[in-house]
Amino acid sequence: MRRLTRHTVIGSAVLFACVACTSGEGESNPSARRTSSAAEASSLFRLPAVDLPDDPLSEQDGSTGPEKRRVIGEVRNGPDRIIVYVAGRKCGLATTREGDQRNLSLHLIDARSKDGSQGDERLPYGPYSESSATGSGGTWAALSCGKDAMVVKFFSPDLSKASKYRGSLDVIKPASAEGSVSLVVGERGIREKVRAALQAHS
Repeated sequence: MRRLTRHTVIGSAVLFACVACTSGEGESNPSARRTSSAAEASSLFRLPAVDLPDDPLSEQDGSTGPEKRRVIGEVRNGPDRIIVYVAGRKCGLATTREGDQRNLSLHLIDARSKDGSQGDERLPYGPYSESSATGSGGTWAALSCGKDAMVVKFFSPDLSKASKYRGSLDVIKPASAEGSVSLVVGERGIREKVRAALQAHS
């Protein structure tokens, strides 16, 4: 009985030692954590889709490749309509003007990096890849695409401080007539932190 008790104590000590060895594994290896995190699905794809019966991009969906496009937000500001969507690793932005809803005034697509190691990291939940474009009617937009959030800056000569919107996004009003309207797209908690960072740097 004494011998059995001794073996039990030794076995328990070995077990605790093994647990201690593995519990810290990965904590001292940032690259392993980053690779694992980068492999996770983007939370942008968990956002509810917004139904657009008059989606101006629907005719292009068959020729954009195997990645299914999901509209996750729509904003109407003055005569401009802004549509944000995701497709695979890509973030997309399309705008139309009142009176010409079938033709795009601007279309911008960007893709986040595959390994999550490249791009702008000034905002929370980065890094973000960034691109911008000038559209018709004097419009302009910049798109920042991350794994869990998307940020859009949009300028129009007819920009209004009042916007109507649908989807998982926040609208930051333009500070002046010469300014731009900003959209923060993502889950609520993510939007709050990104929005606070944007407003702190504005």
